[in-house]
Amino acid sequence: MFKTVKRIIDWCGEFRGKLYLGFVMTFFSHIFTAMPLALAAYTIGRLIEAQQSNTAFDTSWIWKSIVIQIVLVFFRFLFDYFRARLQEPIRYQLTARDRFAVGDALKRVSLGYFGQVSTGNILSSITKGLSMLEGMGIRMIDNFVGGYLNFLVIFIGLAACSPVTALIALAAALLSLCFMLIISHYSRVNSPVEAQANRDMTGAVIEYARGLAVVKSFGKTGASMESVTNAVRGSKKIHLKIEWGYIPGNALHLLALKCGGIGLAMAAALQCMRGDMNFSMMLMFVFFSFSIFASLEPISNSAHTPGVIDDAMDQLDALKGENFIDADGRDIRLSNYNIEFRNVDFGYDSRKILKNVSFSIPEKTSTAIVGPSG
Repeated sequence: MFKTVKRIIDWCGEFRGKLYLGFVMTFFSHIFTAMPLALAAYTIGRLIEAQQSNTAFDTSWIWKSIVIQIVLVFFRFLFDYFRARLQEPIRYQLTARDRFAVGDALKRVSLGYFGQVSTGNILSSITKGLSMLEGMGIRMIDNFVGGYLNFLVIFIGLAACSPVTALIALAAALLSLCFMLIISHYSRVNSPVEAQANRDMTGAVIEYARGLAVVKSFGKTGASMESVTNAVRGSKKIHLKIEWGYIPGNALHLLALKCGGIGLAMAAALQCMRGDMNFSMMLMFVFFSFSIFASLEPISNSAHTPGVIDDAMDQLDALKGENFIDADGRDIRLSNYNIEFRNVDFGYDSRKILKNVSFSIPEKTSTAIVGPSG
């Protein structure tokens, strides 16, 4: 997973500055997300303590806390807005850049390349591969980095108030990370199989579409559709099998976080009962036990994607990394546009058609080669 995160960051290239600045905005956004919870717990704790001690509660604090909550929510919205303005356009700009790069690469490869690589593979890379990066690449980074930034903010607050609860939260987060690494490994192992199923299905559809006019002329539409149907069924079977394999890791990841939240609340309650923590503080910890892992839970969705994203990047690198026919070319000024063949051989596999043929075609003339078939 970490390798894929680094690869996506490197893929961002000239947009990395905006990506990093977006992480800073995410950090401050999470601070202003955590503060309203602490304020609400503190206010409710004061209210309960006032009722238990039969003392008057300062009602003006209610209005003050409401104003403070509004300000905190506003700042959270502001930093979320800046993060979106910085990071959201990046994925569209990156995929647009790569689409132009792939198009330029395909113009420069030899015709033999299209005989070695199927059209289905090329189309799958340009469409599904780039769409995958566009839809999930930056989002995975945001979920992963943003989720752990949010946890870090709350963890620092817990460590300052109660090191025991902070250690419980850290243990739960590390255990969930282990399960997510297992999910990521499973994704990386199965992504080539999933990608091949997608390419086979794309190739079958393209082949069917190309020959549709011919098969309809001979009334063989049903027979030609069989390959498409088999490819779709195979893709469905493979995808379902892979998705079922994610369930144990996802369940264990969520179980670790839920157990961590329960352990945090119980530790805070025990400290309050021993007199090591006042009631308001304990209530704040209980509030945080429900939200401290809220940013880590969605990361399991991103843990499914590293293998898929790596495969999509590998496809794009393969398309852009071919040997171009003009790789070692140089500009040549032509004195004329004559075409000359010198000792040319040509054939289909072992069958020779032309043997040691030499001829010249002057510019502005037409030349025809006529064989036995006319």
